[in-house]
Amino acid sequence: MTTSDRIISAQHKFPASVGSEHDAALADEERLTSLANSGLMDSLPEDVFDRASRLASRLLGVPISLLSLVDSSRQFFKSATGLDERLTETPLSHSFCQYVISVDSALAVDDARTHPLLRANGAVGDLDVIAYLGVPVHAPDGAVLGSFCAIDTQPHYWTEQQLADLRDLAAIVETEIALRHSLDERQLLIDELNHRVKNLFSVVTGIVRMSQSQGESPADLHQRLLSLSRAHDLIAPAIHADRPAEQGTDLATLLDTLLSPHASGPERIVLSGPELMLGPKSSNAMTLALHELTTNAAKYGALSYRAPNGLLKVTWHAEGADIVIDWVEQNLPDDTTEGDIPAPRHHGFGSKLLAMTVSAQLSGRIETTRDGDRLTHRLTLPRDVLAR
Repeated sequence: MTTSDRIISAQHKFPASVGSEHDAALADEERLTSLANSGLMDSLPEDVFDRASRLASRLLGVPISLLSLVDSSRQFFKSATGLDERLTETPLSHSFCQYVISVDSALAVDDARTHPLLRANGAVGDLDVIAYLGVPVHAPDGAVLGSFCAIDTQPHYWTEQQLADLRDLAAIVETEIALRHSLDERQLLIDELNHRVKNLFSVVTGIVRMSQSQGESPADLHQRLLSLSRAHDLIAPAIHADRPAEQGTDLATLLDTLLSPHASGPERIVLSGPELMLGPKSSNAMTLALHELTTNAAKYGALSYRAPNGLLKVTWHAEGADIVIDWVEQNLPDDTTEGDIPAPRHHGFGSKLLAMTVSAQLSGRIETTRDGDRLTHRLTLPRDVLAR
């Protein structure tokens, strides 16, 4: 027997039983988020994945090969060679792939009919799954999305070479997923930069109008624009991966830097809260989130030239393991269009960016309410995340 023909080692066999950690692994929130973000679940067949499954079937000499994506209750076949094309998913009662996900390891079975864990699985009797070899497929962040697997309808004694071939094919699948993720991130960055440029023109226009309405000198306007430039310098590390923040800052200083270009009077902006240091990573995300709130306030809200009596109060306090930040704008203008300043788009890219930053990067949540001429954003953020 050659090395390539050596029977697969015992370490890759299915366990005889699983415990509560199995269900916990399948239901892991971060894993399910990665699965949802991949956009693969419940998507249409694609040649790039079908070629991989066809090649697996030929290389391993089996009738069935699958790319199976698994959530907490079912498995979806992104690609399936050898199955009825009408069968696109099964409940976990008919899944071997679920065990690949929960242990994040290559798993094999020669004859499921004699295995104490798998012989009662619905895939054996209903789908004629007798032998199985599966390897995990990961997202770019390392989360296990599913299994790339080979299936035989009769006993099959898997070899180390077959496992190596399957792993190579799964790596090709992971590369395709990673490339798509990179393209999505690049498009998001393009959209964000476009959003920033448009916002910058609107904000500068608003600052000029506010300065003129208050009779400020050109020197005063120049200082405001310099302050705006310093505020934009803050977001550069947050939108350029190769320019990370080297150290954190405190929340009050961050807010003061972002808001100072829009302070048209000593009573228009009020900040209040205990000293709160932000770590380097959270400083980037907080800068993006607070910059978005500031820009919206300057374009549409309490800091815009359309709201001469506008008032912004930002307060923060601790609630258990969380920090709660209340961003309250008062004496707002109405939502109608005026001149070249459009009415706010509550579900535009900026709102999506803000929600994504708070939830995905800061593991928090944001609640927004509007009551007459008063707008409130409440950010609830884990204290330990803000310290990172």
